[in-house]
Amino acid sequence: MAKTRKNKSDIHKPAKVSKAVPVPGRVLLMLFAAFAGTLGLKAWQERLGQNDDLMALQAREAMAIGGYVRSELVASQTKMELILKRGGTSAQALSGAGLAKISQTTANSAQNGSKLIDTNFAALYAQDSSGNWWEGRLPITKLTPTPEGNRSFRLANSTHSDLGANVKRIGMTRQVNACAPVGDTQIAACVSNEVELIGTEDYNLILIYLLLLAAPGLAVIGLVGTIKTNTELLNLEIKAKKEIETHWRELEIGGQNGYWTWNRETGLFSLRTKTAEMLGLIDNSDLSLQQFQELIHPGNQKNVLYELEKAKHNKSFQVSFKGNGSFSSRYFEMQGGPFQDGLSGIMTDTTERVRAEARSRMSEHLARSVADAYPGPFASWDQRHRLLLWNRHFARLFNLPENVLKAGTSYDVVMAEAAKQIRIERPVPGSDNGREILLLSDIWLNFYDRPTAGGGLVTVGLDISSIKNHQESLLGKEKKLRRLVLELDRMQGQSEEHARKYAEEKTKAEKASQAKSVFLANMSHELRTPLNAINGFSEMLIKEIYGPLGDERYIGYAEDILSSGQHLLDMINDILDMAKIEAGKMSISTREIDPVEAVDSAVRMIRRRAADKDIDLNLTVKDDIPDIEGDHRAIKQMVLNLVSNAIKFTDPGGYINISVVKENAFVRVSVADNGIGIPKQDIPRLAQPFEQSSADENRNSKGSGLGLSLTKSFAEMHGGRLEIESEFGEGTTVSFLLPVDPPKMIKSEYAA
Repeated sequence: MAKTRKNKSDIHKPAKVSKAVPVPGRVLLMLFAAFAGTLGLKAWQERLGQNDDLMALQAREAMAIGGYVRSELVASQTKMELILKRGGTSAQALSGAGLAKISQTTANSAQNGSKLIDTNFAALYAQDSSGNWWEGRLPITKLTPTPEGNRSFRLANSTHSDLGANVKRIGMTRQVNACAPVGDTQIAACVSNEVELIGTEDYNLILIYLLLLAAPGLAVIGLVGTIKTNTELLNLEIKAKKEIETHWRELEIGGQNGYWTWNRETGLFSLRTKTAEMLGLIDNSDLSLQQFQELIHPGNQKNVLYELEKAKHNKSFQVSFKGNGSFSSRYFEMQGGPFQDGLSGIMTDTTERVRAEARSRMSEHLARSVADAYPGPFASWDQRHRLLLWNRHFARLFNLPENVLKAGTSYDVVMAEAAKQIRIERPVPGSDNGREILLLSDIWLNFYDRPTAGGGLVTVGLDISSIKNHQESLLGKEKKLRRLVLELDRMQGQSEEHARKYAEEKTKAEKASQAKSVFLANMSHELRTPLNAINGFSEMLIKEIYGPLGDERYIGYAEDILSSGQHLLDMINDILDMAKIEAGKMSISTREIDPVEAVDSAVRMIRRRAADKDIDLNLTVKDDIPDIEGDHRAIKQMVLNLVSNAIKFTDPGGYINISVVKENAFVRVSVADNGIGIPKQDIPRLAQPFEQSSADENRNSKGSGLGLSLTKSFAEMHGGRLEIESEFGEGTTVSFLLPVDPPKMIKSEYAA
């Protein structure tokens, strides 16, 4: 419609008498030569663009070959190292890793990793069980795949090769070369490909440019032969004015538009019925310019009057403005042009379009805010895998330049640039498309590409550097333990028996550690991540961020979803804490603290829940409470666990009394309620994981049965204990005692 409106409105322009003026032949020749030179420069620019595309393609292929070579090097080096670490001979390492030669070397030779010996062999390095370094020579023919077509692959020393891509002319062909580093080694993977200097596409471009070069000559010939008379132009102008009148009327009848005219002589605006209704007028009587101006918001009056004045000089116009007075919340668009003795055109109510654009901008701003709030790298891509949105962490961690990091850049281009910052890349165990990468900045990331419902793609990363550092620390401790065991074997003369026991215990520990790691990873990633999303989106629904939901029941449903999600997330966190305690990985950080402050903080947090259930919650503290060596977070969690249980099993109108007293060498924190109580036969087993009272089954209460178990473990890690007193039907008192002077070593009873 916009194109039709433009063509129609341009027809009314007044005719101007054209008079043929002879053009000197020298001027035509100069114009022709300038045009030919421009086409030549354009052709050269096209050729440079082709070379850039070929180099980009070759660079990606070099990176792919580098990844292939890296995987082969790692596979052979891993086999060689495993054989030597397990006490295998050099001959076994030679055949097992597919090496051509193996010999002992020094640590200085091995410190820079894999490298090329010559054009036939690459050097790999590994340590045996005694700490000696070995150099293995692997034939290069085993590292590169078989090339296809005119391609050729080779390996080079990265310290003497130019990384990147270039194009060289060799006779009637172009040779495209590219080299890429092979991981963190001294080896570069290079790819060469020969293409024709002038191909079919180039011949087609030459033909097109020849046709374009001939066009100006044909245009001059046509210009000389197409002289029109003033009478014909005048007739066309009269016809155009009639067509404009018909066009404006059709627009008013066929759509949500209003028709208007302005008479230059009388200075009156004539508004049709629909136009008057849009502006809030009772009838469609004529208005003066001043009256029409009062219908426009003061902030837009100057711009509208300027466009009307400009239109008097035979120019079409289009201007948007805001209504005035009671119509200040409405937006309009006015367009038109010269017609007979003034101006005419249409007016459209664009309020909904303006509001939709504002909502779209708000949604985009919210999306960017959410992306920037994410602690790791984040980027989203459209259906054609072009960049839409990214956060500052994505740009900073991968050091992406502005000419690459912009909307519309393809996924391949962005990731090729990001790959320059990657030192190590390997799959995430148990994930289909997850990648574990180490950046040059020594930051470890778990990197995922997730498809969206609309066919796009979301790229997210999670910083796992602390986990990796912890793993390296554990590995160092394991190596130290191995050395101690071997030394003990030599001293006691029982090396074989100790080695057998060590192997058995190590296998058990590895299986237990692996099972625990898989459990923690699955619980953390597969449950907590979607639960966070469920809780976040349900909270957005409750707050009606994007507008009213309609029926009030939807808000109730969303509140149920949020409540259930938070409950499930709390259960998962309890299970994870219990798993860490049983694995000996849960520790507390003790310092001198005021225990009353930790208890009071927990009471303030949970007081609202007690009030919602109409339960009276009281805290009593004696004056002689000393400071203790304890973990503020753990003490706070113990109080929250005990008070949560008390609220759960106390009916509305009941009470919960919390007290802190000094008892001999301990500080006792007690939580007493007048709830349903606990049968005596259930009390001994309640502090075990996942155990619940038989009275819970009658109340159908929520919970994982871990609250008392976690509290008992935290108390024992402080050097204290947990005590339970209850009378079924009368109430329960649960206390934990913390020593004023704790023992020097504090750990879980489950720790190995």
